[in-house]
Amino acid sequence: MKIEPLPIPTRLLGGEVVDSYAGRHARRNGLRADQVEAALRDVLKFPQSKSKRHPDRIAAWRALGDLHERAFTEPEIVAGDWVVTRPLCSKCVPHPDQASGRLPWMGWVCLKHRRWMGDPQVDLARFGEALVAERHWRHTLAPRDVVVASPVLRLAEEAALVGISKSATEERAERVSVPSPGVLVYPETVALARVLTRPSFLDLACDPDAPGAQRRALVEREVYRILPDVEDAEAWRAVARAWTMVTDLSDLIRDARLVGMAPDDGKYNVLRYSRWLAQPPQGLGRRAEANRDGAAG
Repeated sequence: MKIEPLPIPTRLLGGEVVDSYAGRHARRNGLRADQVEAALRDVLKFPQSKSKRHPDRIAAWRALGDLHERAFTEPEIVAGDWVVTRPLCSKCVPHPDQASGRLPWMGWVCLKHRRWMGDPQVDLARFGEALVAERHWRHTLAPRDVVVASPVLRLAEEAALVGISKSATEERAERVSVPSPGVLVYPETVALARVLTRPSFLDLACDPDAPGAQRRALVEREVYRILPDVEDAEAWRAVARAWTMVTDLSDLIRDARLVGMAPDDGKYNVLRYSRWLAQPPQGLGRRAEANRDGAAG
């Protein structure tokens, strides 16, 4: 038996997950999602599985909402990083509904409504720097498959929080109704993430053969450009965070060479932007191959 749409349609929001839509669509039709699914089980032998991502459950809610087959297909993982399910912009969601979804193509700002989508959601009309930062995210970080819960984003935010000028955050706090830390350092967070995922930066900063002084100078130059080393700031703390990352990766690359393998960057997941995962393994692997060829000769 074909599943017919519920009589009152409900618009699917961009990135909305099936649980969110099911609740909204059922309420709009005077029902509860669990009631609808119980009826489907009784009449159509709907699957007994408790999995929220069961393919038959997703297909059923597509039919109940008369939705396109691409509905509820947003990825859970992008380039090895989890795509978190988070509340959607409250101005995008029809009142009085609430909705959640996965949004791998954007950061923390709804540009349409100039709204911070973290917790709590706040208006950014007087904080234009955050809007500019979001545009940079969508232009640079989204094409690099950077998502909001990725390790490099967490590192960038941590560096921004410890390194930013206190007068800068105080001035910004006057322009944001609820000045949570993540909001106030969003421009610097995005800027640092763009640097830490830039191929040319990683190629040199993580090069185990490059002089340490040269690599350190590069890190300092890039960080201080974003977080000036002024009197009421501790930008050196941000430098320390970035330097720890690149030295960890440099050691990883060196160790991988010794065993003739590609470096496994599970901690930061940024070497995928660099030449270090594109070049063939070196070190003992190549020497072993040469020894084998010599023995064969």
